[in-house]
Amino acid sequence: MLGRVLYAIGWVLCNLYLRVYHRYRVYGRRHVPRDRGVLIASNHASYLDPVVIGAAVPRRLWYLARTTLFERNRFFTWLITTLNAVPISRERLELKTMRAVHELCRAGRAVVIFPEGTRSPDGKLQRGLAGVGLMAEKVGVDIVPTYIETYQAFARHAKWPRPARIRVAFGPPLSLSRWQHIGDARERYQAIADGIMEAIKALERQLHGHQSI
Repeated sequence: MLGRVLYAIGWVLCNLYLRVYHRYRVYGRRHVPRDRGVLIASNHASYLDPVVIGAAVPRRLWYLARTTLFERNRFFTWLITTLNAVPISRERLELKTMRAVHELCRAGRAVVIFPEGTRSPDGKLQRGLAGVGLMAEKVGVDIVPTYIETYQAFARHAKWPRPARIRVAFGPPLSLSRWQHIGDARERYQAIADGIMEAIKALERQLHGHQSI
């Protein structure tokens, strides 16, 4: 109950901040399912990214967050856990992380993942990690490609957010069935990751070309 209340309060406050300070715009919200498990796969350019994605949809989201964030202090660990953060190691994809994501999606939750693994150093899209393909296949739900424009607002080495425009675009869900013809597992996992990033790149082109999403 406390988690729901804190998340709802945070959702309202984050929307207010983003719309006033960053002229926040959301495109393709209709592509995010409202009542079933799904992975929301986004590019990663800023500390603001989880906030930007969470504020875009009217349902609670869960977020994969690096394990070091859970080591700062007890209060911060409690706070991010209450706000639906799930620990994930940067070094390797652990079984407990996949199990946690699988259980969330099986319960009808939406989980945010970042296929690039870490924030982009220059705002440009990086290659997706094969581990994301492995996770997606084991979880077995559709993937919503998502492009967020946050680098100019809060670049990797910036100390404070700038009042630059922020936009987020969601694309049609991707079904894992499109990659099942690839027999080699490692090749298939990387193909899934590459396919997700290609869909994100297409959203970037659409957004910058002012096309309908």
